[in-house]
Amino acid sequence: MFLIKFHKRPLRGLFLYIYISLSVLFSRGYNPKIIKIEFDGNNKTLDYVISREIKHQNDTILDSSKAEQDRNRIENLGIFSQVTWKAVPLEDGSAILKFDVIESIQRTPPLAIPTYEEKTGWSLTAFWLLNNFKGKNQALTLGGSIGGKDTYGLQFSDPWIFGNHVSMNFQFGKTLFQHRFLGMNLEVNSLYFSLGKWFGENFKSALSLEIEEKIFSNDTKNQFLYYSPSFTMKYDTRDIYWNPGQGFLITHYLDRITGLNPKTFWLAHWNQSFSNFYSLYLFQRKNVFAFNLSSNLKWGKKDEVWLDYFGGSNTVRGWAIPDSTVYYNGSEPFRFGHESLHLSIESRSELIPKYATSIGIELGLVLVFFSDVGVIVSKIDDINEQIPIIGSGLGLRIPFPIVDVLRFDYGWGYHDGKWNNGTFHFGVGQKF
Repeated sequence: MFLIKFHKRPLRGLFLYIYISLSVLFSRGYNPKIIKIEFDGNNKTLDYVISREIKHQNDTILDSSKAEQDRNRIENLGIFSQVTWKAVPLEDGSAILKFDVIESIQRTPPLAIPTYEEKTGWSLTAFWLLNNFKGKNQALTLGGSIGGKDTYGLQFSDPWIFGNHVSMNFQFGKTLFQHRFLGMNLEVNSLYFSLGKWFGENFKSALSLEIEEKIFSNDTKNQFLYYSPSFTMKYDTRDIYWNPGQGFLITHYLDRITGLNPKTFWLAHWNQSFSNFYSLYLFQRKNVFAFNLSSNLKWGKKDEVWLDYFGGSNTVRGWAIPDSTVYYNGSEPFRFGHESLHLSIESRSELIPKYATSIGIELGLVLVFFSDVGVIVSKIDDINEQIPIIGSGLGLRIPFPIVDVLRFDYGWGYHDGKWNNGTFHFGVGQKF
């Protein structure tokens, strides 16, 4: 009798727990009252960094859509390899809303590794990166490089330094490299400061000021010392930043370069961008259809040194970044200009869903088919006279700590009835 009495309550509680758990798994109508919200796995990240992203309330009925939105916001912080949520049932029928996180790489030791950029080629880069600095989601980076690009600099950012999503970004540095198509050495010294503010969940803005010196030199030297205030406005409804499955992003960026030496120099720039994302699940895999339309407009003194171009991983893929031979022999004038209109379409198929390894590094694999088309001209009035440049191909996306995603593409370019031989592109972060 003693043994039966001892086990009676634990067994009843166990059966009740199993019953409620099965209800969670098999009943769409499971909507317990949430009496507590917990999170686990943040060994370094301070609790308030997570809790301020959670909008679901205590003492309310479980809203799975709100819980999923909270999960997405936590993942979008960029400091966790994996974020999941669940409702943990209690004996009285209520539940705890629990978020489990796995922290990604938080810092690196001082490192020196070879790195590659399309514009400058190979360099030996030394850096020390402190991500999620002091557990507050701040980032501090010290670095420098020699080789294709000689540089040194410091950057500090805090996406929520105070108030409601008030952010701050500060950086300074020096860079020296050979301009890809002008054939000149370019030295850049810059000091940059920015303050940002969110209004609600979707409207994001930022004001910044940059003081910069650019020196273009070969046989002669052209020096520009200027300050550049800028304003960025975004309306963002994307669910997941690293590989959005739904939502859209509208961006306006406006800046003005005002010369300090020479004082007569000025140039204004307005960039507009619209991206949209649709997802479809086929064979239990995430497939995303995404497109982006962007434009660039300029006013002021459009000197040769401020020319833009098409080619490389961030414009029309399938075309290599033009070099001085292409520019000076005039064989491809349709790739250079100051003002442009550009459309990109991508089909992204998730081959391996992102997951966290035992050491906290995220892994995954996305296959992408892309097509880019655009027109770039010296004056916007000439845009209807220019034959578009086209690029198409395929690529891979690999989620990676700190930088979100590594991008590998191979594409072929087309213009005026002719295909080129194709080219490989490497980039960090999604193209859009």
